[in-house]
Amino acid sequence: MSPRAAWRLEAAGFNPVYDYTDGKADWLAADLPFEGDAQLVGQITRRQVPTATEDTPAAEALERLDAVGFGPALILNAAGVVLGTVRREQLAAAPPDTAVGSLMRFGMTTVRPSEPVPDLTHRMEQKSVTRIVVTRQNGTAVGLFFPADVQQAAERGDAGQDPARR
Repeated sequence: MSPRAAWRLEAAGFNPVYDYTDGKADWLAADLPFEGDAQLVGQITRRQVPTATEDTPAAEALERLDAVGFGPALILNAAGVVLGTVRREQLAAAPPDTAVGSLMRFGMTTVRPSEPVPDLTHRMEQKSVTRIVVTRQNGTAVGLFFPADVQQAAERGDAGQDPARR
């Protein structure tokens, strides 16, 4: 939006008005709400995922995984940036007081919430991938995407709904 358009909106009584200059692609990648019928990964991502910090004991991280019922656990820093993941098998095999930072897998593949669902599910099927970490452009966690959830969302009739409403 131009500065003139922002001024006109403010003059018409819309306050506050923000001049968002990064564009639509950045807006969608930031997992912000949008209108339309696009089916994007952020709409179907599981957001209540098990998380831990690098110094979380393996036993505690395993409890979090068991409480949620799926994984892997995302290892986050204080700002919520995904540093890596750790799987149930690694946690179960480690001594209970082992810091998960020493067990985590670095360099995992991530996608943005703005990724079209059909494109991602196709790529994941081709590579036999069952889940993928979803992050914003700044690396902060959104959740985990499971292709199996796409069909379930379609059956429930909420495949295009905002995840906050599910």
